[in-house]
Amino acid sequence: MHVPYIDIHTHCTLESTAHEFSLPNIIISKNYLYPLPCSLGIHPWYIDSAPIAQLDVLHDHGRKKQILAIGECGLDKLCDTDWALQVDVFKKQIAFANLIQKPLIVHCVRAYQECLQLLKQEQVAVPVIFHGFDKHPTLAQQIYRAGYYMSFGAAILSAKKDDLIRQAPLDKIFLETDDKSTKIVDIYMYFCRVRNIDLEQLKEQIVQNFTHIFNYQLGE
Repeated sequence: MHVPYIDIHTHCTLESTAHEFSLPNIIISKNYLYPLPCSLGIHPWYIDSAPIAQLDVLHDHGRKKQILAIGECGLDKLCDTDWALQVDVFKKQIAFANLIQKPLIVHCVRAYQECLQLLKQEQVAVPVIFHGFDKHPTLAQQIYRAGYYMSFGAAILSAKKDDLIRQAPLDKIFLETDDKSTKIVDIYMYFCRVRNIDLEQLKEQIVQNFTHIFNYQLGE
């Protein structure tokens, strides 16, 4: 069986192939039909001032089989969205992910301690993936100790994040392209070079990680 590359978080909506499985992140929309496996959530950048309709759409669609995860959602201190509103909507999405038992994909900008505190406070009971992580290894270790997963993107190609790669527990990681034009294979190859592991070993490990936390059979 061919082991695919997994792109756990992308803003492209190309259909997955036998060689590459991509999980697009979809911005909440009443009219979107969600034909492909994807994640669905309310991004802190795009929270309406009265987000009841957004939450209704999430609740209506989030249980569908092709919605594999809730998110990206979280906290962002650099965006203009009211902080209290961000916190409230994040809490509601944690609760919904718990209710339907689907993983949570977290967007976090300059608010890691607040995110970690909220996840603990709200008693998150599903796998949590911090996407696009490019911070200090000490913070990464705190996230791993909490039992959460981490996804690395194109930022690791700068060669300034090699310590993150060397210290990452392989059973707690994913790779992603996010909104970049970088190919997922290039991110895999770079990770392997720094970590000095075989490409097939990394692919198999990430497929195992995916299978462990997502209720979805690759190749469906």
